[in-house]
Amino acid sequence: MRKERKSNVTIKDVALRAGVSTSTVGRVVGNYGYVSDETRKKVLKAMKEIGYYPNAIARSLKRRRTQTIAYLVPSITNPFFSQIATSIEDLASSHEYNLILCNAGTKADKLRKITNMLLENRVAGIIHSLPCTDALYNLVEVFQSAHIPIVSASGSRRFSEVDRVMADDIQGARDATRFLLELGHSRIALLAVKNSTTSKLRTKGYKEAFQQTGRKLHEELIVEGPDFSEDSGYTLMKVLLGRSKPPTAVVAFNDVMAVGAIRAIKEEELSIPEDISLIGFDDTIARLTQPPLSSVALPMGEIGRVAIRILLDRIEGKDTGEPKKVVLKEKLVVRDSTGQLGTGHG
Repeated sequence: MRKERKSNVTIKDVALRAGVSTSTVGRVVGNYGYVSDETRKKVLKAMKEIGYYPNAIARSLKRRRTQTIAYLVPSITNPFFSQIATSIEDLASSHEYNLILCNAGTKADKLRKITNMLLENRVAGIIHSLPCTDALYNLVEVFQSAHIPIVSASGSRRFSEVDRVMADDIQGARDATRFLLELGHSRIALLAVKNSTTSKLRTKGYKEAFQQTGRKLHEELIVEGPDFSEDSGYTLMKVLLGRSKPPTAVVAFNDVMAVGAIRAIKEEELSIPEDISLIGFDDTIARLTQPPLSSVALPMGEIGRVAIRILLDRIEGKDTGEPKKVVLKEKLVVRDSTGQLGTGHG
């Protein structure tokens, strides 16, 4: 049937064409409440035939929220977060939700401004991958008071009152360390980060590998930097290489730190993996390094998909239960940066 040309088409016109009530049309347009598949198809067909396009602003005012969700990240340049964002947007879009990507950074003032902006725009829900800060505490408190659901997607683990989706960092670090032990390494260093729950969990996994294999742990090889940056990895690696007994293998707590470590190792005219084996975390840029980096792959896509599913169920009232904690497995991907213990620092 040819679409009719009619100005100022209203929800009443759709209801008349479909032979249903205006409230039924409202449920179809707003995607809430129960409507049978047959009725939904009938309403959608009527909307198409008479050229009715829902007024998103009016709909959001009536429902006191929009079809918009927000994803907050500490840095949009980190490919770890871009992979999570892609999987969130894909599923959100298929459910007719728009995504706002917020580059929150680490400054409290910026996060407070973002919090106010999202409230003013009647955002329906929040997903974040932010570290624990006072500003994040404030954000969680504000949105919970407004009954807006929040899901942490590989963000701070310290908020048990919100849904959390995370990777098993203990298991990932344990597997990486055991792999190096099996290659004959015993002086295995960690490039860790101060005041990071993720770093603490990975350190725990590292220590468990030594305990489980009965090998001696060298505590002095655990070094901590201020953040997960390339400069931090470079500086920590320089410290380790300046010692009388440097490590023969290193686990860096993300790929970016590992890139800094590679730079420091090459400056000392050492070879990877002949002199030092190196493993990163996240498996984001590991294929691009020279040599290609062995790395613990985090399930970024699955983290995003699980997080958005949980959020949509909360927004649409399908799940009103206690906060969820979902832990997903990590996987070691072996490439050219790791090898049997060589003679460089044996």
